[in-house]
Amino acid sequence: MAGNSNSGRRRTPSALHLINGNPSKLPAAQLKGGAKNGAVPPAALPECPTFLTAPAKAEWKRIIGDLALMGNVARVDRAELAVYCQAFADWKFFREKIKAAQGDAGYIETTPSGYKQISSWMQNANRAEERMHKAGASFGMNPSARATHDWRAPQGELFPTEERDAADRFFGAN
Repeated sequence: MAGNSNSGRRRTPSALHLINGNPSKLPAAQLKGGAKNGAVPPAALPECPTFLTAPAKAEWKRIIGDLALMGNVARVDRAELAVYCQAFADWKFFREKIKAAQGDAGYIETTPSGYKQISSWMQNANRAEERMHKAGASFGMNPSARATHDWRAPQGELFPTEERDAADRFFGAN
């Protein structure tokens, strides 16, 4: 159905919109907390879930510092980050099984009727990789996801401008 709430691009959260320098020139009032554009959660690191496997916990410890430096993780992101870390651990497990099989046995299986097909280890590794890619993109963990956002903090202006002064008077200076 055309024109429903699922049509078009997803709305960019206010925090990311501001990080990118307000490219659509939205008013400051709309960016400051309209529920429509997404609330900004407080910056606090989530705790590692106890139910993750050991390799998933190791991945959590490896990446949490970098995510904190990018300012791209909050406590509410715990489940999405856990999905990424567990998908990574699953992918690693399946890749090790493929490596342990000698020759093509890790990649190709022969069915009882004699046909060649992709091995079950490889199928599972591919599924884990897809899960890892989807969850990781939420945190900018691949080059294409990082390319869509400028993760650096916006730089202030060196010289005041009339437009900036008028906007500060109208919307209130921060």
